[in-house]
Amino acid sequence: MPTQYVDQFWIVDAAVPPAIGSKLTVQKYTLTDQDDDGDIGTSDTINGSQVAVAYPGEVVVVELEDGSSLEVTGTTFYLFDGSSVFTPTDGSVLEDGAFMGAKYGYTAAPLSVKELGPPCLTAGTNVSTPLGPVPVETLKSGMSVIGQKDKILNLSVVLNATYSAREMARNPRLCPVRIVAGALGNGLPEQDLIVSRQHRMLVNTPIVERMFGQNEALIAAIKLTDLPGIYVDDTLTSVSYYHLVFQQHEIIYAEGAATESLFTGPEAMRAISDEAREELFTIFPELQMQDTHSKSACLIPKDKEQKALVSRIANSDKPQFVLQA
Repeated sequence: MPTQYVDQFWIVDAAVPPAIGSKLTVQKYTLTDQDDDGDIGTSDTINGSQVAVAYPGEVVVVELEDGSSLEVTGTTFYLFDGSSVFTPTDGSVLEDGAFMGAKYGYTAAPLSVKELGPPCLTAGTNVSTPLGPVPVETLKSGMSVIGQKDKILNLSVVLNATYSAREMARNPRLCPVRIVAGALGNGLPEQDLIVSRQHRMLVNTPIVERMFGQNEALIAAIKLTDLPGIYVDDTLTSVSYYHLVFQQHEIIYAEGAATESLFTGPEAMRAISDEAREELFTIFPELQMQDTHSKSACLIPKDKEQKALVSRIANSDKPQFVLQA
């Protein structure tokens, strides 16, 4: 049976762009890998229409309602029904906005479904539990995990996927981010922490308060690579990612550092496989009714704001920043 994925799209052609200011509205479409080869290409369909050609690496820029801009790198698909649709491959979450510009490519290539990976922890990561630190790969449904303010959380689902060095070489976005022990300040993480690029860490430096009027913010690991001791690790021979799911988005602790559980909001639900999504919907039928404003555990700044925050941290007179301990 062909595997299906759900992703976010703008209806736009980077090579034949609309007028500046044209409204782009987020659409959710189903991608069907008809031959189950792990790619969405000319033998596959999007929203029921066959793909004619796909162009990766294209860029679309929109202006958001708050006046900020969102630049997204992704793939443009030309479909046999005559439409052109664009989906992100850089981990961005699309938002409605006004078209501002685009860059298009010349080389056609299919989209690997592995570019749709959700935020996650890697095998070997110690997660805080009432019994002490436990490797994430040993956690099972029903086990307890410690959350913020010593809250005891009941683990609902553990999902996992493993990628080889060859797969990571073909798709560098699968390479994880390594956060060296102590790089987050206050001796955290206690050991090197390896996470997927879009996995978010909780930051509570005073700069967060000054920028957002809140004490805490979740920042994607890939954004933190502008800071010392945090970098993309392309030396691993394989990586196993684990996704921890609770009844709601939670703050948990990995190697002592505050981080997130899998956020079953739109950016996560568009990314996981059809089988994993069915499992979540079976356990939590209410997830099928969620809108695009699913509640996160704390503030998740927009992409541009995350970059600005990390830049201010990097340029501050205090080279380290503090995570919730």
